Amino acid sequence: MSKIAVFTNRYSALCDFFEADRFLIFERGADDWQLLNEIPFAPIPPLSAVLTRKNSEALLPLLNGCKVLAGGTLVGIPFFVFDRAGLHIFEISAITDEVFDEIFQEMQASDTAINAREAIISNARPKETGTPGIYFLDLIALQSECPEVSSKKAMADFLENTPFLELNLICRHIPPWIEDSGIYRIDVVQSGNGIVKAIVSRKC
Repeated sequence: MSKIAVFTNRYSALCDFFEADRFLIFERGADDWQLLNEIPFAPIPPLSAVLTRKNSEALLPLLNGCKVLAGGTLVGIPFFVFDRAGLHIFEISAITDEVFDEIFQEMQASDTAINAREAIISNARPKETGTPGIYFLDLIALQSECPEVSSKKAMADFLENTPFLELNLICRHIPPWIEDSGIYRIDVVQSGNGIVKAIVSRKC
């Protein structure tokens, strides 16, 4: 089941975090969101950075099982503490089923995008074409989508461990670690406008 913690004042009304003195824990039931628990805590006055951090961290065990923290304004050190703890933080204007449903729809969309990106990164390597032994990799497109993927991450394991005849490569430039290895033959078939199309094969 999905849970949301909402920080409120003693009247269970939305407020600035520094005015809050309780968490309302909501859980998604079969048909709607239900108030599962109300957890009081001592308000945290913004006195000093050290105390604010310490007091904010002391609240984390109260949020066990919740992935979402919602409420009024939450900034500064408390925001950093809760964000670092892995909570998804939302500023909301009302405590309603519709608001909670929107939060989880947004989270699901974000999770889908993250999973898709992770799949791209984990499968970042040349793909075999319809011709056995002939592989293709558009390094420009890959790094445009995932800049953190280096040419080595995308190709080093493939070049070392995959039997192949040719690798058709699209890139900005031939990676120096390939060009300087002395192991591969590189035939540039097209170059211009910052785009290089090359055929990489092992030297006999």
